[in-house]
Amino acid sequence: MGKTRISFTFAGLLLLSFFMFTPNVLANEGQIYGVGADNLNVRSAPSHSANVIGQLSSSDQAVVFQEKHGWAQTYYDGQVAWVAAHFLYPMENEAATDDASAEKAANTTESQQSAEPSGTLNGYNIVLDPGHGGNDPGAIGYGNTFEKTHTMNMAHSVAEGLRKAGAKVIMTRSSDTYVSLEDRVNMSSAYATDAFISLHYNAFPFQGVNGFSTHYYTNGNDRELAGEIQSGLEQHMTLNSRGIKQDGYHVLRENSDLAVLVELGFITNPHDLSVIRTAGHQTNVADGIVEGVRNYFN
Repeated sequence: MGKTRISFTFAGLLLLSFFMFTPNVLANEGQIYGVGADNLNVRSAPSHSANVIGQLSSSDQAVVFQEKHGWAQTYYDGQVAWVAAHFLYPMENEAATDDASAEKAANTTESQQSAEPSGTLNGYNIVLDPGHGGNDPGAIGYGNTFEKTHTMNMAHSVAEGLRKAGAKVIMTRSSDTYVSLEDRVNMSSAYATDAFISLHYNAFPFQGVNGFSTHYYTNGNDRELAGEIQSGLEQHMTLNSRGIKQDGYHVLRENSDLAVLVELGFITNPHDLSVIRTAGHQTNVADGIVEGVRNYFN
């Protein structure tokens, strides 16, 4: 009995320490954490028996939204995912510097900026949001084409253009997966986001309606960014420009970051759709959005 009691007591202490210390790792949920292991399994549910959907390395970072029984909820490839919380560590201490280090960093940044080409997006974090996905096809257009397919294809092209300009791009999804509107906004809030750009294609019962537009929610910076992006698209696209519009879309209304939503043409219009399906359209849209973002920030 004595040995059994000691064993149970020791096991109880281990279990107690696990629940006492694991939540402290995730004291600031919705923040960025470093990964303290190589080949850390990313799972579809908070369980060791859940499917492994990917892996993280020690050079990766994870945004944690909640903790559940020692598992941290994050996102992987645009979908909700889970990793073992005890392999994560907060990044706050790494971000803190003393006055001397800060001055050195400022001097280094200044010298780098003087050597960079005009219009660079170095240092800017852009969240790209390909609309719809998974069991949400979005608008269904002429010839039974799905909006979600076109937004995903376009997002890859825009992301490539932004990265070439120096921006860091975070995508709310990178494959045909469902991400809720709330989670899209949460992902934007979790990063030091400089601009959130949601990509969509429009639809209307009457096939004659056509063209592209850029939407914003609040006057001021959001409206200014929408104007710059619309102007950039007008310089590169051949479709009809419908201008900028104020709208209360969830990803704009609930977003505390600078945010716009771009409707890149009507997939219910045969002419628009014929252009949308071309490689040239993707290139033109990417060039237009990059130009607009550059003009706004520079």
